[in-house]
Order: sequence, then structure tokens, then C-alpha cells
Amino acid sequence: MRIDKNVRVTYHNDLNSISMRDWTPEEMNFFFAIISQSKNIGTNEITLGKYDLAELVNYSLEHKQRFYNTMENLANHIIDLRYIEKTNRSIEMLSLFSRFKVEWTEDLSDMNVTVAFSDGFEYIVNKLNANFTQYELEEFTRIRSTYAKTAYRLLKQWRTVGKKEYNIDEFKFLMGMPDTYKTSHIDNRVLAPIKKELSVFFKGLKIKKIKSNKKGNPVTGYEFTWQKEIAAKSVPKKSKKSNVPEWADKPFKTQMTSEEQLRLEQIKKELLDDN
Repeated sequence: MRIDKNVRVTYHNDLNSISMRDWTPEEMNFFFAIISQSKNIGTNEITLGKYDLAELVNYSLEHKQRFYNTMENLANHIIDLRYIEKTNRSIEMLSLFSRFKVEWTEDLSDMNVTVAFSDGFEYIVNKLNANFTQYELEEFTRIRSTYAKTAYRLLKQWRTVGKKEYNIDEFKFLMGMPDTYKTSHIDNRVLAPIKKELSVFFKGLKIKKIKSNKKGNPVTGYEFTWQKEIAAKSVPKKSKKSNVPEWADKPFKTQMTSEEQLRLEQIKKELLDDN
């Protein structure tokens, strides 16, 4: 297939609810590169070549084995991308992809990835009239920390709001942190790289700890604030009067006689009728 090199990643906000724990930065880059190329295909399969994928995420193909290992690990992680729906009488597990296949030549000189969304999840990259996240793939791939990458896409969901609060359990899950992380670990290993790497993308980024009034003032959540982005406005349709001379649509500053004014209105009417 022909890849879109002016890459903007767009997907339904539901995709932000998954945890990408133990993913490497490279695996995240390739996953969202695939998402970026999957628009408007429904459940049809798409195939992306090794060189196309590498170009999309600015990945060096100097080491063939490393690329192979990255794609194998990505496939293993994608198997775990499931949506679980529970009711009083049932539990259902649905996979994001119906197919994720990696095939290669014997010497690893070439490799292709074929993917297809499951019936229940093709809406993730289609039906995006509302409730979607959007950002530039090139920005995302520049971020090195996996925690900062995750925070980047989560905050981009609220880019035009400029504020988002997470309770501590939700934040730990979405960041994919180890269960053993204490507040000091979160400060040094999670929040520090987020602040360092994302300040360039979110102007005025600040992170505030939300604390309980209980003994010891435990942290119960985190509030992120930044200068909100201005939503793009639709371009107004071209006026049907576009062929009317500029002077004919503006009042004259000089004094005109009634006959001259009448003649001007007649000229304007003739010009509009011609359009």
C-alpha cells in the first residue's frame, strides 16, 4: 500500500484506556505508525513494508536482528491488547486486531507486517466525528521515555481543554507503572521525564499533586495543566461575490450624486447576476 508520509495519528479516545505496560519506545512508535496508516479501511487488511515502517518512525535498519526482535515483541504485546466487558451474567474479551502477521526473508533483509482490525474495533480508526485523539507522529517518536510517550497521547486527548486530573489508581494503570512504585518513585521515574520531555509540546505544563487530608497527607491524584490549544476553525466557503470588484462592495468616501449612486447599484446588480 502507499503510505501517508504527512503523518497525523488519529484514533478514538477508547484506545487511550489501554495500558501499554512493558512496551518499549520503539514498539510504541511502530504501533501508532500502523494506527496512522489504518484510516478508512474498515476491517480490511493492510500490509506495510519494513522500509515504510522504518521511514515513518525514523528507525535505523542497520541491525536486522534488532528490528526483527522489536517486531516479534510488538506482536506479543498486541496479543494482550484486549477489551474486557463484564456484566452480572457474562464476561467478554475482545481483541483489537483480528490479524497481526509479520513475515520475513530468511536473511531478514526484508519484512512485511499485515494487520486487520476486529469487527468490534474498526471504529477505533474510523467514525471519528467526535471523541478522538490527534497528534503528529513525528512529535511522538521524538519522545524517549515510555512514561512521557503515554502522557503525551493522554494529554493530547484534552489538548483544547488545557487541564486533566487523574486519581492515583487510574494514573498508575494508564502509565503501566509497577505496583511497587511509591510516591518518590513516581516523582523521579515518571513525573520527572514527563515534565522534561513534554514541556516543549505543552506550553506552560505544570503537574500538581492532589493530597488527602488524612494522616500523612497521602497523594490521591495528579492534576496536569498547560496552555490549551486553539481548536482549528473551519475555512469559510468562498463567497459567490468573489468576482465582484472590490470597489463595488465598499462604500465610496467621496460624495456622489443620486444618479451616480443609482448607476453604481445597477453595476453591482449586473455583476452579481453574471455570477
